[in-house]
Amino acid sequence: MNSIAFRRIAAISLLSLALSLTFEAQQQSAPRFDVTNYRIEADLDPANHYLRARAEVTFIPQDAMRIVTFELNGSLKVERVELVTQTAAVSSQAQPPERRAARARPSPQPEATPSAQTLNFVQDPIGGEAIGPNVRVDLGTVVPAGQPVTLRFVWGGALITPEGGPIPTKRLAYVGPEVSYLMYAARWFPFHDYAADRATADITINVPAGLEVTGSSDEMPTRQTVGNTLRYHFVHRQPALIGNIAAGPYLTRDLRFGNYELQFYVQPQSESQIAPFAEEIGRALQFYTQQYGAPAFGTRYVIAQTDDETLEAYSGPGILFLSSKIFNSPRQVAIERLQREVAYQWWGHTVGLRSFDDAWISQGLAEWSAFALREATLTGAALEAAQRDLLERALLFEQSASILRAPSTLDDQSAAYQSIMFYKGAMVFRMLRETLGKERFDRLLRTFLERYRGRNAGIDDFEKLTDEIAGTDMRYFFARWVESTGVPEFSADYQIIRTRAGKFRTRGTVRENIDQIRLPVDVMLRYEGGTETKTLFIEDKSEDFDFETSGQPIEVIIDPNNKILRMSDELRVAVAARRGIELYREGQYAEAQNQLEEALKLDRSNSWIYYHLGLIFLEQRNYDRAIENFRAALDGNLKPSWIAVWAHIKLGNAYDAKGDRDRAVNEYNRAIQTGDNYDNAQAVARQYLATPYDPRTAQPQQGPHG
Repeated sequence: MNSIAFRRIAAISLLSLALSLTFEAQQQSAPRFDVTNYRIEADLDPANHYLRARAEVTFIPQDAMRIVTFELNGSLKVERVELVTQTAAVSSQAQPPERRAARARPSPQPEATPSAQTLNFVQDPIGGEAIGPNVRVDLGTVVPAGQPVTLRFVWGGALITPEGGPIPTKRLAYVGPEVSYLMYAARWFPFHDYAADRATADITINVPAGLEVTGSSDEMPTRQTVGNTLRYHFVHRQPALIGNIAAGPYLTRDLRFGNYELQFYVQPQSESQIAPFAEEIGRALQFYTQQYGAPAFGTRYVIAQTDDETLEAYSGPGILFLSSKIFNSPRQVAIERLQREVAYQWWGHTVGLRSFDDAWISQGLAEWSAFALREATLTGAALEAAQRDLLERALLFEQSASILRAPSTLDDQSAAYQSIMFYKGAMVFRMLRETLGKERFDRLLRTFLERYRGRNAGIDDFEKLTDEIAGTDMRYFFARWVESTGVPEFSADYQIIRTRAGKFRTRGTVRENIDQIRLPVDVMLRYEGGTETKTLFIEDKSEDFDFETSGQPIEVIIDPNNKILRMSDELRVAVAARRGIELYREGQYAEAQNQLEEALKLDRSNSWIYYHLGLIFLEQRNYDRAIENFRAALDGNLKPSWIAVWAHIKLGNAYDAKGDRDRAVNEYNRAIQTGDNYDNAQAVARQYLATPYDPRTAQPQQGPHG
C-alpha cells in the first residue's frame, strides 16, 4: 500500500454562497458515509492524453446528510451529477455479462432520464489541508442515515502531468500513446476515505484497437471488439481498493509459479527481466501464503510496467505497477522492493486499514514480511548484512516522529517517513517476535489475517489481539515502541576470573539508559575457540550475566544479531554513513559524497564508508579518486567482511575503465583468492576476467550498495 495524502494550502473556494454555507455548517459534524459500489465506464484517448468517464456511485450515509463530498483529481472536470432513483439503479452484479457489455458505449455520455434528477455541485480543483481536490454535491434534501443513495457522475480531462494529483512531483494517473495508467490513489474517479473505504465495482475501459489493457479484478478480465474500439471489463465482487488500470502497446507473458499465475505487461526492452522478476515474486507469494494464509486476490497476479514519471512501485489488489527504473535497478534493490510490494496483498488489501493513521499495520508489516523472507533464505554474511541494514535504516530519522504520529505529521514521500514506517516499523515487529516467541508471534499474524480478512483494522485492534495471544497486557510494548520515540543505549561491565578448574568465568552487568524497557536481550561472549550466547530479560535498567568458558574471553557483545532498536557509538557512525548511502541510491551523488565524508570524520578506519565513496567516484568516472577510496577500504577495518572481495572487484573496474588491463586482472584474481562469494562475487570476478569492464556499456553497478 503506497501512502498518498494531500498536503496543500487551501486556495480560494469555488463554492456558490448557498452551497458554501450549507457545507460549512455540515462540516462541523463531518457526516460519515460508506461507498458500497461503483459502476464505471471510461474512454482512454492516448493520442490526446484524455480521459472521459461516467460512473454510478452507491453509498450509504452513516449520519444524516445533505452535502456529500468526494475527492477527485484536480485535472478532471465534472460535467454533470445526477441522483438516480432506486428503480433506475440496477446493480451491475445482477446483470448478465452480455447485458453489461451492451450497456456501455465507446463514448459514455449518458443523457438525463426521468429517473435521474440533476443536482447542484461545486468542484474545488485545488483542495486544502484536510482534503484534496474535490466535488461537493447538494443532495437536495437531508438523507437519513442508512438510506442508500446512487449518484451518476460524468467527468473528463487531460491526464499529462502530476497537477491535480496527490503528489506534486509524481503522476499517478496518465494517459498517453506509450503507456497509460490509472492508480487508485490518483483519485481519477469520485473517491472517498483513502486506503479505508473499500467497495465492489464493475469497470469498463475503452481503448483504441492495438492496445493491451490490464487491471485488478476478481475475475479474469474480458475483452470485446466494437469497431475500432477494444472494451475491457473488470469486476470486484468483494470490496476492494478499486480502479487500478494499465494500458499500452505491451509485450505480455503469462508464467506459473506454484499455485500462482503471473501476468506480465512490459515494454519490449524489459523482456529480459520477466523471468528473474517472476522467480522473486513467485517465491515471495509462496512464502507469505505459507506463513500467513491465502491472500484475497486469488491466484492471478498482474505486473504492469509504467514509466519513470510515477512512483517506483505501487500495489493494488492483485496488481503491481513497476516503473522502468525498477526494471533497470541493481538486482538486490529490485528484489527487496518486489518482496515488500508483494506483501501488501496481505497487509493493506486482504486486511484493510481503518484509516491512514493505522499505516503501520500495512507498511510496517509489509517490510517485516519482506525481511522475514530474507531472514529465511539468507545465511552467513548476507544474513548479518540484512539484519544490520534493517537496524540502521530504522535509526535514520527515529527521533522525527513516533510510528503512531508519522502518518499525520510527516510527508509520506519523505525519507524520514519511510525510515520510520517501513524500517522502524519492521524492527518493532521483529522485537515483538522476540518478546512473544516465534510460535506465538506467527499465530498472532495468522489470526490477525483471518479475523480481519475482507475487513478494516487499526493499530488498536492489533494491540488487543496481541494481548489475547500473549495472554498478558502488552500496553507497555505499544506505548514504548509504537507511540513514543527514543531508543536505549546498552553497556556492559564485567570481570574475568580464572577458576580452580582452569576455566574462565566472565561475570558482569548489562545496563541501559531508558526507563521501562522490558525486552529479551542477547549477550554474546566471544572467546578463544568460539562464542556463547545467553538471553537476558531486562525489566529494569540492568541485568546480570555469567559465563564459564574454557577459552580466554575476548569481548562481550550486546545484541550480536541486531534484534533491538538501540544506539551505540558504532551505530552513530553507521547511521551518519547510511544517510549518504541512501542519497547515493537516489542518484544524489554530490549530497551523498558530502554526507559520507562527514561520517568519515567520526571514524577514519571505516571501510564501509570508503567503499561507498569509491562507488560514487566510479559512477562519476573519477577513476583515480575511486581507486584511492577502494584502496582505503582494503586498508581499513574490513567491516563488513564482504568489503574485501568487492573492493578488489571495484578496483578492477576502475583500472579497466582507465585502460590498465593488467592491474584490473590482478584485482579480479585477488577477489577470487578471497574465496568470499557474497552477492555472487566469484562469478562477477570471473566475468570481468573474461570480459573487461566498460563504463560505456555497463549496466547498473553490480554488487552490494548498502
